[in-house]
Amino acid sequence: MYNLKQKICVFIILTLCLGLSGCWFAVGGAAGGGTAVYFKGRLQENIGRNMHTVHEATRSALNTLELNISKEEKKVDSTSFEAKYPDGTNVWISTKYLSANSTQVTIRVGILGDESRSRQIWDQIRRNL
Repeated sequence: MYNLKQKICVFIILTLCLGLSGCWFAVGGAAGGGTAVYFKGRLQENIGRNMHTVHEATRSALNTLELNISKEEKKVDSTSFEAKYPDGTNVWISTKYLSANSTQVTIRVGILGDESRSRQIWDQIRRNL
């Protein structure tokens, strides 16, 4: 009986901690698989494509959306873009090498984040893949 009460208390405490910290979004996104997760102003997804292909698709997406690319960096294990909307809103996109055919993409629009614009960019990147 005591063991059951202890397990229930631990479950309740963990549930409250996750709920208060906002980690449910991360858990939900991880369980969903293949769904871009928007959390703390950033849109992030792991995609089953190599980093070079994702980088080229990102450059093409920014050009299609007529965003002015102000900075582009390409390293062995990561790439990044800085761009601007015509209204002056900044865009940061980074890719991170996970494996030969897996890349993590992170998009942030504006200082506080803009989910709809981030998803618009992500949709264009996916169309280019």
